[in-house]
Order: sequence, then C-alpha cells, then structure tokens
Amino acid sequence: MKNDYTFKLLAIIILVGVFAALFDTAHAAATPKPMRTRTRSGTYQSSNGNSGTVAATITRGQGKATRTGTLTNQNGQTATHTSTRTWDKATGTGTVTSSATGFNGASSNRSGTTVKNADGTVSDQGTLTRPAGKTFTYAETTTKTAAGASTTGTITGADGKVSTISASVAKTAPGTVTHDRTVTGPDGKTATHDITTQVNPNGTGTRVVEITQPDGTKTVRTETFTSTTMGTPPKP
Repeated sequence: MKNDYTFKLLAIIILVGVFAALFDTAHAAATPKPMRTRTRSGTYQSSNGNSGTVAATITRGQGKATRTGTLTNQNGQTATHTSTRTWDKATGTGTVTSSATGFNGASSNRSGTTVKNADGTVSDQGTLTRPAGKTFTYAETTTKTAAGASTTGTITGADGKVSTISASVAKTAPGTVTHDRTVTGPDGKTATHDITTQVNPNGTGTRVVEITQPDGTKTVRTETFTSTTMGTPPKP
C-alpha cells in the first residue's frame, strides 16, 4: 500500500508545471512571442544526508513549453524529469507528455490532453504509468486565481479506487513562488509535495522541496542555484 501512495506522490511530481505553466502557455499562444529559455544549475543538500548537483532547462514560446530537470547524487546516480506541453489557441486544446526516472532507473510516464472550458477553467485528463507497468487515469481542472492557479482532480487505479489531487501555485512575494500539492488516498491518508522557489534580482536563488509520506516521514531538499534567461524575458 505504501508503494501505491509513493507512486501517487510521484504522479503529482510528474504533473509539475501542468497548472503552473498552464495559463502562461495559453497566453503565449494568444500573443505569439519569441522563444525564451531559462536555465538553472547548482547544488542540493537533503535532510536524509544526500547531496549532489541540480540542473534544469525551461523553454517557452509560440504555444509550447518544454522542461527538463536532472539531479545527480553523491554516488553519481541521476534522477531526471522531462515534460512537453503544447497549446493551440484556435481550438482551445493542447497536449502534455512527461516522464520521470528515479535514481534506481525506474521510470514513470504521463500522457494527456488539455481543453479550455467555457467558464475559463482548463481541464486535463490522461494516463499515468508506473515503473511496473500499472496504469492509472487522472482528471483535473485548473482555475486561475489572483496569485496564480489552483487545481483539483482525481487519480483512479485499475481497481477503481480513487485518490484526490489538490494543488496550487502562487506568487507570494517578489521573486518567490510556491507550489503545494496533496494526494489523499482512498483510506484518507495523505502525501504532500511542497516547493518554495526564491529567485533574486542577480539570478541566484534557492529552492526548498519538502516531501511528506502518508506515514509522516518527511524529507527536505534545499537547492542553491544560479538562473540565466535567454531570449525575450517574461513580463514581471
């Protein structure tokens, strides 16, 4: 059971950028802009004693957002995440694909579609496949808020059991963005994945990732990085 919860938490990690970049991507499609790329590189230290390097690249523009991220631990092992989202203004639809590979080499994948609703919300649905090949379906709706966006949804297993998703992204201060995600299992137990990113005017910054498992076990990873933007920067 714990492995199922761990996977569902990973499923939420795979969804990183879904609601965060959702409206940015749609707006970029509405007013085409030159492609811009932001890179981050630095180091990390975890509360469980692990450490290593971090690297990420995010490219946005012309109705498309591509993200890649890599963690390399003290033993030289790597964990990676990649995602691509597209958006077509004319049809009000889009696609999303992503994959995550852990330090042990096991991979999970996601594939889905996006549609903008008449009330301005955006719905996503698709499938999540865990390393053992077990497939889950998901459905979620994202609503724009004054500070960012909020998402609610479900993840359904082949056995019909349903877990719920609750997530939000918000700009809490100049240069600071928070991402909070919670998965609640059929028995009411929860797993959370919270990120706070602070980027300073000079491009340096910190990123704190806190993961809490259903049994209460908590891991905190603190990243220190330097960020560089190429192309036309986004408006403040």
